[in-house]
Amino acid sequence: MIPHRQVLWNCINTVVSWGLGADDVSPVMTPMFHAGGLFIFLTPLFYVGGKIVLARSFNSEDSLALIQRERCTVVLGVPTLFQMWLNSPSFAMADFSRVRFFVSGGAPCPLSLIEAWRAAKGGYLRQGYGLTEVGVNCFTMTNEESERKMGSVGKPIFHSHMRIVDEDGRDMRRGETGELVIRGPHVCAGYWGNPAATRLALRDGWFHTGDMARQDADGFFYIAGRYKDMIISGGENIYAAEVETVFLEHPAVREAALIGLPDAKWGEVGLMVVVPHSEQVATAEELIDFCRHRLARYKAPKRVIFADSLPYSPYGKVMKAELRARYGGSDE
Repeated sequence: MIPHRQVLWNCINTVVSWGLGADDVSPVMTPMFHAGGLFIFLTPLFYVGGKIVLARSFNSEDSLALIQRERCTVVLGVPTLFQMWLNSPSFAMADFSRVRFFVSGGAPCPLSLIEAWRAAKGGYLRQGYGLTEVGVNCFTMTNEESERKMGSVGKPIFHSHMRIVDEDGRDMRRGETGELVIRGPHVCAGYWGNPAATRLALRDGWFHTGDMARQDADGFFYIAGRYKDMIISGGENIYAAEVETVFLEHPAVREAALIGLPDAKWGEVGLMVVVPHSEQVATAEELIDFCRHRLARYKAPKRVIFADSLPYSPYGKVMKAELRARYGGSDE
């Protein structure tokens, strides 16, 4: 349930923390039925008197032309869109000189994609984070910080409080991974007709996101992934996003998604579903070995399966429930 005060405070927080003004122009190319399409730039820019350009559908060539023609200054995309733009024939000639910054949201943006984007076009590509229930813009960073703290979502936005807690609600030390909880006027009123879910999510004024995160020594937050995507193998916690990030650093890997499979000995083991680059070749054993040299051995998946594609939601998230159903994992 999204009250008007939640929409208003998302506007105030975003305008103040992201430095939006009446001269800003942003295209909306993400679905309007999703909170991202409505609340990341649309309502904050309406609030401050800026300009929104609505796209009826997404096409990589048309959208690049739109960004340039309308002189857009702030641009939202999901990782899939940034990859499509990067692969577009028009990308090399695209003029982004008026864009103050791009923001990637909806799903973790691979560091390899951010690096490739910057190498090709320069400029600033920030990584955002939010949920329908809390805003949706929860963190902020400067352009300089987006380069210095690549992979971070930044620091808490104005008029917002953040904590990282363990399963008993106790605060974690910096550097440790726990659940991200959020409090502020930008938090929802609960779930319609579902008081049990409301009580579970909203506890003592704090919204429990279900996302795992850590905070570094400088106060910057990093999202480790969804709690339900965490794999517990032999009593050790394995965060899917961390392992996926390593796989995406391999030149033969275009897309990667980690799911857990039941295992009699370890409880769960990791299965990585990989979409390879057509021009690169790597075996499953090579990829697992690549991961073991960059992470603790227990975090490396036990199996790798190659696929032609991954199932994505309209907002760019990998639908892991479909992968679990397809490859034998549990959805709980």
